[in-house]
Amino acid sequence: MHQCYYCEQLFDSKEELYDHVEVHSDIERNKEIMEQKKKKESKTSDEQTKKK
Repeated sequence: MHQCYYCEQLFDSKEELYDHVEVHSDIERNKEIMEQKKKKESKTSDEQTKKK
């Protein structure tokens, strides 16, 4: 048995675990991308506010 260290779900094989862990890494990557977008948008809106 192999356990996911993100959500503690159990898997019979390492291959299943590796496939599953990719889901978490995708989620984490998407969070990073969204945070970067928010920072950019807030920076842009701050700059536009300064121009007015």
